[in-house]
Amino acid sequence: MANVIIVLILLALVGYGIYSFVHHLTRGGGCCGEHEPPVKKVKVEDRNKAHYPHTLVLGVDGMTCQNCQRHVENALNVLPGTWAAVDLVARSVTVLTKDEADEDAIRQAIRDAGYLPLRTTSKT
Repeated sequence: MANVIIVLILLALVGYGIYSFVHHLTRGGGCCGEHEPPVKKVKVEDRNKAHYPHTLVLGVDGMTCQNCQRHVENALNVLPGTWAAVDLVARSVTVLTKDEADEDAIRQAIRDAGYLPLRTTSKT
């Protein structure tokens, strides 16, 4: 009888794990937007890095998952002449720009996305 109870508990745990995994895939998940579908990535039209001579690297506080990464990248990639790539491990964003970077506009876009821009670590 004890074996049957253990098997039923294990089946319930496996069933819940499968449900949770499918729910995460279909409805999104993570720390932000748990009940929203995953954010679609905004793609930059001009993907030739040679066209972006200016680089700005900023620390960003509050990013914890790939959904956060997409939020920050999308907020910056919609700016004209801008291409952003987030490094979650370093908690930073590298922003390539065609013209001299408007650091204030970039910082405001990060704030508008719900994150805190930190100090500038590199600018060229």
